[in-house]
Amino acid sequence: MYLRNAWYVAAWPSELNAGPLARTFLDEPVVLFRTEDGAMHALEDRCCHRNLPLSMGKVEGDNLRCGYHGLLFDRAGKVIEVPGQSQVPPGARVRAYPLVEKWKLLWIWMGDPAQADASHIPDWHYLDDPNWVTAPGNDEKPLLMKCNWQLNNDNLLDLSHTAYVHVSSLGAGVPANYPIHTTRRERGVKMERFIPDQEPTPLFAKYLGSTGRVDKWSSSDIAVPCHCTVDAGFAPLGRFKPNDERPEDAFGFRALITTTPETERTSFMFYAQCRNFLTDKPELTKGFVADFRNLFFEDISVMEAQQRVNDARPHAPKIDINVDGPHLAMRLLIARLIAAEQGQRQAAE
Repeated sequence: MYLRNAWYVAAWPSELNAGPLARTFLDEPVVLFRTEDGAMHALEDRCCHRNLPLSMGKVEGDNLRCGYHGLLFDRAGKVIEVPGQSQVPPGARVRAYPLVEKWKLLWIWMGDPAQADASHIPDWHYLDDPNWVTAPGNDEKPLLMKCNWQLNNDNLLDLSHTAYVHVSSLGAGVPANYPIHTTRRERGVKMERFIPDQEPTPLFAKYLGSTGRVDKWSSSDIAVPCHCTVDAGFAPLGRFKPNDERPEDAFGFRALITTTPETERTSFMFYAQCRNFLTDKPELTKGFVADFRNLFFEDISVMEAQQRVNDARPHAPKIDINVDGPHLAMRLLIARLIAAEQGQRQAAE
């Protein structure tokens, strides 16, 4: 099941530099392409003549030509030329999808175009903020995950797994021993945890050197349907308490992570890392990116293994524990929004 009236990340803009790009979102084949004026567009990936994918065609000016019989589609999906005849058959068009470039990403709306509201794109200003060093993940290409998209929401709203999945990079620790605070919003869920008097996170200490014991914080804030801002960092011991403003000498990190469904069992992960420390040392970014790519691979291996078991034993009984609160709240919110959307669609039919 998918929430269709929502923004999903479709691609990094650089992915369109080589010509039309074929990608499937929510089980729908889509072609993304950049016209000669630099604008980017999204159409249903099929020619309405004989169903050849339009991604096998080529861009001509502001239009896209099918690579089979040469029908020419404008950016709205309408056929404006049929080689060998003067008239275009009635109804010769394919679906066009709203596409917005913001925060150096392309966002696609897979539902009712009339409801496409760009204000619902999450606030990921860190990607444009000169006070933060940012780096797109995986060389500006998504990671294909062989798992359902909601498993990533589950994973990100339960950061206690870091003590077991990411021991070498984020540390063994005992984060599950510290209480979490869950905030439920109309279109999102936030999980927060404060962990006092700890050794610094190994991955950060690697770049900063020994800093002694610190107070840590971590939070995951997911906006519907799957756009997560992870806020993690630490400050010298005793400098702040839960809900305080972060002190100026705190080391902060943001991971911006989203998962776009391809099918019910596959999805695309897009992510970027942002930091406010060592901003004058851009040479460290390469190592930082590599370290976090490995961290994401660890997460993906877990989620893909979950998917395999879910497929093999879909009715096996499962239990819930305390740390499940935030991701269960998110699943309930998504289910409620999908049900409301389906009800609206049925009422309109």
